[in-house]
Amino acid sequence: MKKLIKLMLLAVVLLLTTTGCSTSTKSPEKLLTKPNYDEEKALLNSGISKVLYQNVNLVFPENLKESGKINYVDLDEDGKNEIVAFQKKEKINSDSKVGFLILREDKESYSFLEDGVVLEKGDKIEYGGFYDLDGDGNKEIIMQYKDQDNISRLKVYAFKDNKISLKYQLDEIFADGNIIPKLNLSPNNTDSATSSAGDIDNKKIKISYINDDNNMDMVVLGYNSSNRVLKISLVQFTSERAIVKDVKTIDDVNGISEAYITIGNISKYEKGIILDIPIGKDGAVGTEVMYVKDDKFVTVANCKDENMKKAYYVPVGDMNKDNIIDIPSIPANRSSFIDKAYAYITYYQWNGNLDENNMEIIGQSYYNYQYNFRFSVPKEMQNLLYTEQKYEGEKIQLEFKATNVKTGTLETVFTVVVKPKSGTIEDKKGLTNSKDVVQVLENEDYTYDIIINNRKILKDYGVEENKLKESFSNTYE
Repeated sequence: MKKLIKLMLLAVVLLLTTTGCSTSTKSPEKLLTKPNYDEEKALLNSGISKVLYQNVNLVFPENLKESGKINYVDLDEDGKNEIVAFQKKEKINSDSKVGFLILREDKESYSFLEDGVVLEKGDKIEYGGFYDLDGDGNKEIIMQYKDQDNISRLKVYAFKDNKISLKYQLDEIFADGNIIPKLNLSPNNTDSATSSAGDIDNKKIKISYINDDNNMDMVVLGYNSSNRVLKISLVQFTSERAIVKDVKTIDDVNGISEAYITIGNISKYEKGIILDIPIGKDGAVGTEVMYVKDDKFVTVANCKDENMKKAYYVPVGDMNKDNIIDIPSIPANRSSFIDKAYAYITYYQWNGNLDENNMEIIGQSYYNYQYNFRFSVPKEMQNLLYTEQKYEGEKIQLEFKATNVKTGTLETVFTVVVKPKSGTIEDKKGLTNSKDVVQVLENEDYTYDIIINNRKILKDYGVEENKLKESFSNTYE
């Protein structure tokens, strides 16, 4: 059987060489890059699939940004790539299994290994990744999967001397100080290593260097769906054990399928963890910001702070291009949450302090997704503008209102008129001939005019007219 497999894969590789696709190994910089599913990988996919056992198929892990069905990885740092392919075995009237197989580069072909297959009882692979967790120079294979009881299981496998072993079973990682010893078990005996998951039924992980101690960090979210409690665990690895360095708990959480973990610069001097978590009964998303000091979580911003909440998930970003992550927030009283057609998004950045008001506004923008424009709100009017949308024939008028500082009344400061290019609007005697109307933006679908309705309010807030007109851009290019 092994010879047959090798011959079939050799035929695939020969086909690759005749179609002009390279089979050379990737550089170290490319080893963790998500594969491009080009002709080469399509042929490998087809070749591997043909020699798999009946009812076994190649599958994608859910973390598609990190891993694919087929992954080129130099697991043992010998200068040759292995192929790690994730798979699922389904059988009628029996538990399904998920796992992976490893193919070893052998001159001009790849061959299966006798001890190169892992299959665990489960339904889907939630995470697949390849990292040197303990700094021994070899990359471990990290797999998180849903077992037959719909419980998330997290395991770490090692590849050495052409054999796979189960290195860690990471279920009991939500108690501070827990130590999980290295196992070194055969993949055929992994059932004996499966421990109780306790009250945790769902997990989500992120692996990265968080601080400057040169230790790879694993951040694991563990969710209890019965009491809606989320636990956040910080795990580090040594040559002989995995150690739970710290655990943080957040209650009133609405699951983690829509939770997001981002690791990056949260200030000029600190790398941190940003968690976007569905919280509360109103379906809001809160952002928790932390960094690690002396192997402990330090909270910078709380996900239940009103400034850290939004009605739906908006990705973090670097809005001012300073290489520091900015946290988006959507003020509930100035945005459309039903159809998500528009929103005022305020971006916050940590100022480096741990006092109560340590998240500072670095910018605010009004996004109109329906009509494809963005308005960068001047600093003097941030969190002060409200928008009302009206229609006049084919024109769409958006009135931007602010409070008159002298009378206390809400008045229209300026109006944006959106005109579809496909329409039949004639403005020869209309507003667009007025000296108070200036076209500020144009794209394939619309033109955008701005009408200044109340110069006095602009002056009271210290906003220059020209600055206002230069603050428009397309939401989508």
